[in-house]
Amino acid sequence: MRPLQLTLDYFQRIHHCPISNWQKSNHCWAPEIKNPTTPLNSDFDVNQLGSQCHTDIPLITGVHGKIIVLIKLNRQRLILIGPVSADQISEPHQTFLEGVCLIQNLISATDLHASDLISQTRYFQELRQTQQKSAAQHLFNAHEASFRHNPYDEEQRELSAIAAGNEEQLKKALNESFTGSYGTLAKNPLRSFKNLAIVDLGLIARAAIKGGMNYEDSFSLNDAYIQSIENARTADEVYSITVNGKFEYLRLVKKIQQQSLASDHPLVQRVKAEVAVHLHEPLTVVALARHLHVTPNYLSALFKTTTEMPLKSYLNLCKINASQNELVYSSLPISQIAVNYAFASASHYDQTFNYA
Repeated sequence: MRPLQLTLDYFQRIHHCPISNWQKSNHCWAPEIKNPTTPLNSDFDVNQLGSQCHTDIPLITGVHGKIIVLIKLNRQRLILIGPVSADQISEPHQTFLEGVCLIQNLISATDLHASDLISQTRYFQELRQTQQKSAAQHLFNAHEASFRHNPYDEEQRELSAIAAGNEEQLKKALNESFTGSYGTLAKNPLRSFKNLAIVDLGLIARAAIKGGMNYEDSFSLNDAYIQSIENARTADEVYSITVNGKFEYLRLVKKIQQQSLASDHPLVQRVKAEVAVHLHEPLTVVALARHLHVTPNYLSALFKTTTEMPLKSYLNLCKINASQNELVYSSLPISQIAVNYAFASASHYDQTFNYA
């Protein structure tokens, strides 16, 4: 029981939720402690729920925005987690549900994951049924109103233009006229338009990756544009941000494709991927070569042959290019920017900047 108790204690500290032990006596489940920290209300009948709980998967149920989780230790004992807010089980990366799975796996030697709970437990089955009913009603209403979405092929022309780095094709796609309408993704019109823009930019980011853009750079740029959209106050601002984003992605893809020779060699691709995620760290040819399991001389020669640029110059250029946004848009002093990008000093940064 020691590992289980440690896990329960950790789970309780992380998620700040009540956990209590229940035991069966004369066909009735009752708490082993007289005064649970958070008493259950009449919304949850543990006696009835306990009889429905299986030993190999937790029982999750909810009502009025509150959730409880029942995990069966054996025929006579239960662990009850909750009540907790329904919002708590939708945390990033499903940490609450994965914690529940860990507890269950310790007890029953199973191999459950959050996705198993979502597909097999009553609470999520009821949510799925509600969503299916809502989707069916929405589809019926759209048919009744003869609603048409903006055409799929127009969207594909935009995406293919960005993946190909074709500015003329993108302009043509953006200027197309069509009879359909954008879907409604929220009750508030501005929120709906922002949601549409976020989806649009997510597709654009992936089209840029398809066109050769490093996925870390693409997703980071996407994050920045989404934050700008969230801060926008009007639909016109949202539209402007989205269109600007499409053309910025296109320009970056076009630039990458103009240097396509370098992308032909997988080792050069790996160098660029490593550099993109370690710009705030000291970068040297020796360290890169060690990480990639090649000699510094070989790596330098290969990079120079395929890109026509010395690897050391490329490392400096990437840092300088990345730091330019901070120079223009932040209030940080040059000395701090130099530290952020692992330069030895502000003067070293200045010399590198001028040389690059």
